Amino acid sequence: MNRGEWNGNFADVIALKMKQTSIILISIIFSCVLFSQEARSVQGAFGAVTIDGKIWNQIALRPVIPIWKFGVALDLVLYIDQDGNIHKDEWDFSSPSAIKNTLIDKIYYVRFGYRTDPVYFKIGALDRVSLGYGILVNGYANTVLYPQVRKVGLEWSVKNKLLSVQGFVNDFKENLGLVGLRVERPLMPGTPVGVSVILDRNQYLGLKDQDDDGRPDLVDDFPNNKFYWVDSDGDGIADNDPLEWDIDGDGITDTLDSRIPGWTLDTTIVLDRDILRRDEPLNIKEDRDPVGAIALDIGFPIVVESNMSVSIYAQAAKMIGKTWDPEKKKKVSTGSGIIPVGIATRFGPARFNLEYRMIPRGRFEFGYWNQSYQIERASISTSGEGTGQAGNVTAIITKESSLGRYGPLKGFYALLSLDLGKLIMAEAAYQNLSGEIWDEDTQEFSYSPNQNFYANLKLQKSISRIKTAKLFYQQRNVPNLFSFEFTESTIMGYRLGLALGSGMVLTYTYQRTFRDLNGDGDVKDENEMVNLTAIETSFTF
Repeated sequence: MNRGEWNGNFADVIALKMKQTSIILISIIFSCVLFSQEARSVQGAFGAVTIDGKIWNQIALRPVIPIWKFGVALDLVLYIDQDGNIHKDEWDFSSPSAIKNTLIDKIYYVRFGYRTDPVYFKIGALDRVSLGYGILVNGYANTVLYPQVRKVGLEWSVKNKLLSVQGFVNDFKENLGLVGLRVERPLMPGTPVGVSVILDRNQYLGLKDQDDDGRPDLVDDFPNNKFYWVDSDGDGIADNDPLEWDIDGDGITDTLDSRIPGWTLDTTIVLDRDILRRDEPLNIKEDRDPVGAIALDIGFPIVVESNMSVSIYAQAAKMIGKTWDPEKKKKVSTGSGIIPVGIATRFGPARFNLEYRMIPRGRFEFGYWNQSYQIERASISTSGEGTGQAGNVTAIITKESSLGRYGPLKGFYALLSLDLGKLIMAEAAYQNLSGEIWDEDTQEFSYSPNQNFYANLKLQKSISRIKTAKLFYQQRNVPNLFSFEFTESTIMGYRLGLALGSGMVLTYTYQRTFRDLNGDGDVKDENEMVNLTAIETSFTF
């Protein structure tokens, strides 16, 4: 047995052992669910969901198991299409890496304590993560594309009177792709000072890669086969497939060798010495593009009462990376943002923040890591022309590379939230900056507003037959919010649950996002609007 065969057999044995271990672990999970004596609940559901533009039937089991201060919620789901095929991503035991991801995907969350507790952590779905006053991380979520894209992250905090430490990780399947850390301690009694550090070690990890070959699906001619990824002539046979005799499809057989039926000679004769091949696509396992940032903030309380508080604060942040300057036609360093003064108030259930914001030299975005970051993180622009399924790649666009379009800006930001206990939670935020922004039409920086808006309304208590209700909308970095010119930062949707009787609830979920697939700066073209819909009937037992 040669070395390659031994390595292959060893990998197969490891994969088999991990698969057996996975089955045992899943069996243990079911046993804990069925026989736990704690006040647990198990929700079952069936219905339909849209994944990658295709409708799948859904059968799900979602147990919630409380153990002391822990809360464990699992997501055991099968997606079945009209032909009876099972969506394999959630139950893939083909390799050690796939087994790891399959097991991780079964966790919706594991939680210890609550955010206000001295010790808190949550593993799994992260719905809204912010660090400090939010100059860098403000409302980040790894669930924005769920269930189409499943991520299992970590949010944690440890605090006492002398020190507070908070952090998050976006996804363990990315092997800690995006991480954030904040440390806060009082400079003097009642005057907290905080330092935050964020690092996205590879923005390309935001590109979907179904077969885990390192080539993102958008540039992979064989997105479901990890051994093939380039098809130069678009004939359905990979360039490195032994059955591909004419790589560039020019009608000339590339070589005469043992692959050709009837060829009996031991020699190889080269017939085509001018083979036109497509370039090798991006490999996210080897090619990297990191981006990071650091921030400093300080607060000072003015009024502190049981039901009322007023404080002032200041923040400054610096992005660490390179962006494209459209005027200088070269990469330049990213910029910084300053909030010289902000005021935070709380009156009973209402909270209000007001900030003055400045971007002195441009190339910066406040709340860079926000709800839409997983969408904007990285995208691939293709011409849709040429050979191969994936078309010709014209650009890899990261969110960092788009910061160069912002020149010096200044303005204000306001946030208002209302939490009426168990009834309604409402939140709205608005930013209005003005200054220089790159104009693609005139090819120069010109004066323009830059506006953001975010709103979230959630019903926290049943009203008649309405069991759950949620409405949300986000639009960022547009000159006029009321023109409704959607971008990749736009997210909108709702979730509505209606009681049917006998403990059954009909839930309808809808979300709309956008992807700029051809890199033309808008999201108006075909397939650039992404709708996620799910209809399910759930019951608790």
